[in-house]
Amino acid sequence: MSKTFRFVLVAIMLATTIMMAGCKTTESDTTTGAEVPINAHYKFAWIMPDMFNPFWVYMRQGAEKAAVELKAKGIQVDIQQMAPIQTFNVEEQVAIFENAIQMKVDAIGICVIDQTAVISQVNKAVAAGIPVAALSTDIPDSDRTVFAGQDNAVVAQTVAKIAIDKQGGKGNYIILSGIPGNYISEQRDTGYRAAITAAGATLLDIQPAEFNRAKGLSIMENMLTKYPAGQIQGVFTVNDEVALGAMEAIQAAGRGEEIMVIGIDGNEDAANAVKAGTMLATAADDPWMKGYVAVYQLVYKLQNDAKFTANPEVKVIYVTKDNVDSYLTKFAEYAAYYKP
Repeated sequence: MSKTFRFVLVAIMLATTIMMAGCKTTESDTTTGAEVPINAHYKFAWIMPDMFNPFWVYMRQGAEKAAVELKAKGIQVDIQQMAPIQTFNVEEQVAIFENAIQMKVDAIGICVIDQTAVISQVNKAVAAGIPVAALSTDIPDSDRTVFAGQDNAVVAQTVAKIAIDKQGGKGNYIILSGIPGNYISEQRDTGYRAAITAAGATLLDIQPAEFNRAKGLSIMENMLTKYPAGQIQGVFTVNDEVALGAMEAIQAAGRGEEIMVIGIDGNEDAANAVKAGTMLATAADDPWMKGYVAVYQLVYKLQNDAKFTANPEVKVIYVTKDNVDSYLTKFAEYAAYYKP
């Protein structure tokens, strides 16, 4: 499929969704059956790095929960999620953003692949009166309207410390990173390095795993060959997908008792792995709440509401065996709002 065809397809899909959304004027109250008059109707473009990571699904579920609540107040928000056809393709994501501006959506939420690549598009959108929410990954040096996320370096350092403390502040560790030059990868690498340095532990190796489970598996297999039994005490990964791949390789090699695996995202497979004891912990940086607060703040901005804040709080849950059971209940709760 040519790049031109991809971009045209994206534009047609977005335009069709927006035109269809514009035809709605009332919604049914699901609790009473009565129609609630819609006093404001907004169309949001929701732009992700790909369509495959469950993290984006959770974020969308939080966004849809906010939309349901707002609808009950007479404010309708239609969310159209889009992503590059080729996973983590920067050029395609930028083109999708440009198309969203051209289609005159009311607001844009984006989890950026390359924060430097979209600065001009973000500024262009905001100048045109289209507020932009940076989801999970901030867009420094831009005019973005809202950042729904946390300091990723702090999150990584904190979750890594759980493993290092379990080893008595010692040990040899490997970092499986994301994509070189990616902002969130660099932040998490910084946090992991800081935890290792602060403890006086050893960083054995760092390798890019591209946020991908299969890549995490293959890279970890190589690391297990390179570093024989007893040489690795922990693996710190850029996200849960990579963690799950690394975990699979470690378990297959029979080294699960030797090597602790740490992830970030708090996805369901990772939480179940924590429960099973095959992962030590995951930092659940609450993708549901990121989507939820982003939608509310974008609406507040559009309505000049005094409740607007550019940096809404999104807390992190560090999921271990101590709290995993209560954490796992969140998945069914939010799945009621959206299923892909």
